[in-house]
Amino acid sequence: MSYLQKKSETEYLLKINVKPNSKTQKVVEDGEFLTILLNSKAIQNRANKELIQLIKKRLEISSNQIRIISGLKSSDKVILIKLLKKLEKDCIKNKLLNRES
Repeated sequence: MSYLQKKSETEYLLKINVKPNSKTQKVVEDGEFLTILLNSKAIQNRANKELIQLIKKRLEISSNQIRIISGLKSSDKVILIKLLKKLEKDCIKNKLLNRES
């Protein structure tokens, strides 16, 4: 099982483990989950906002295409990503991990 699951042609589910209040902002592959280290503390929804901004920037999509569907107040989250065009799973993984595709 992967952290990125295809739901439809343009929709993907992303299983994430968030570690707020880290010194550096980083994305790491961790088997079942994609571990994301964030600078923000988990107060007043700051970490979730930073998470959405990070995904938005890496995938080059707007923030209304990203929705946290479970784990709003948990470190384990499931995020729904709605893309406007078809992208391959590997391309999405490379963009999230900031690798050249």
